[in-house]
Amino acid sequence: MNSSLMVVTHWNDQWGKSEIRSELVLENCERILKFLSPMFLQSLELSILVVDDHLMQEINLERRGQNKTTDVLSFPLYSESPPIPFQILGEVIISMDTCILQAKEIGHSLVDEFYRLLVHGILHLFGYDHETNEEDAILMRKKEDECLDLVFAR
Repeated sequence: MNSSLMVVTHWNDQWGKSEIRSELVLENCERILKFLSPMFLQSLELSILVVDDHLMQEINLERRGQNKTTDVLSFPLYSESPPIPFQILGEVIISMDTCILQAKEIGHSLVDEFYRLLVHGILHLFGYDHETNEEDAILMRKKEDECLDLVFAR
């Protein structure tokens, strides 16, 4: 854990009112980023955008060429090589419409689903990928569980 890391998180909620508390999200992001970050990092910046399905579809089309909505998108800027101590990690975009729908389908709370998506997006920013092979998928699921434990095991 990189406990000396300075974390700056930008929260831009296009969605509006929900049971997701922005101050708690920022606090949990700091905890997650300190856990995941290598020791060479001194400062790390993350942007989080919460949108509806319509805006998510527009972003997905513009930035990935896919004309459909999705639950979470990650756009990384981070690199371990060279080990630059001050970096912008990237941005995580979450569709609250899809988050709400998936929470109902899965049968857990909106807060649980939101943090699952947030952690998933952050892990992609650090280079984790569940689509390359089964070994990478297992590693990413393990890291997701560890990060979610940081958020919910208090």
